[in-house]
Amino acid sequence: CVVVLFCCIGIGTVYFVGGKAKNFFVAGRTLPLPVVILTLASQSIDSNALLGNADLSYKFAFFDGAVLPIGLGLSLLLNGLFFAKKMNAEGVLTLPDVYGKRYGVATEIIASMVLCCSFLCLLAGNLVG
Repeated sequence: CVVVLFCCIGIGTVYFVGGKAKNFFVAGRTLPLPVVILTLASQSIDSNALLGNADLSYKFAFFDGAVLPIGLGLSLLLNGLFFAKKMNAEGVLTLPDVYGKRYGVATEIIASMVLCCSFLCLLAGNLVG
């Protein structure tokens, strides 16, 4: 019963995505701005950010807990202002894709490995809470 449900969900996803994996990741580049804003915000709001910032604010001072949300907000704004239009025009999905187009495949692989290591650290922080 569960297998049939997952198969139906998979077939429906393939149908609605249009058969292209790139459409699945970027929604055909047709998402409205509020959806993009909420999607980016939801990625930044996790247990590490919420509980960690509340703990830092309680133990030390308000700005110790406010550093992460302010930094995340500024980074999203700066990336949107300076990089989003260029990345969209180039049709790339990730920062290693940009490096791969500009500096070659070896740089793309190195950047991918560095990002994987940083995301593992972020995941460890989220699991610890």
